[in-house]
Amino acid sequence: MQRFGFYSQIHDQPVHLYDYRGDQREQTAHIVVPRNQISSLSNDLGFYWNGIEYECLISDYDQGAGLAKAGQGLGRNFLPKLQQEYINLYLPKLATQMGGEVVETKTHDSVTTVRVVLPTQTQRR
Repeated sequence: MQRFGFYSQIHDQPVHLYDYRGDQREQTAHIVVPRNQISSLSNDLGFYWNGIEYECLISDYDQGAGLAKAGQGLGRNFLPKLQQEYINLYLPKLATQMGGEVVETKTHDSVTTVRVVLPTQTQRR
């Protein structure tokens, strides 16, 4: 998140998110970007670990079209940019840890496909 200028708070147990007025929301998250880092009218941005993947908890306001241009909210393109950043930074590291490499990345509309080549293992009998 630092690449986007945000310094997130990471929690072992999920904590409540807050709205732009400072009122507690029902939503909870493990990773929180406080609203004041986004804009004075934003809500907290959160990521909840559901045991399989992180769910992004972003308010309708912060996703709103055109608001990011005015310096308020994150805008519609935030999530695709975040996903692309994840693909560019973390998938090559993961592939390398597994002994392979990323050989191709293609994006069509909102879907990005990453081709990874991993070494084959031969079993002796």
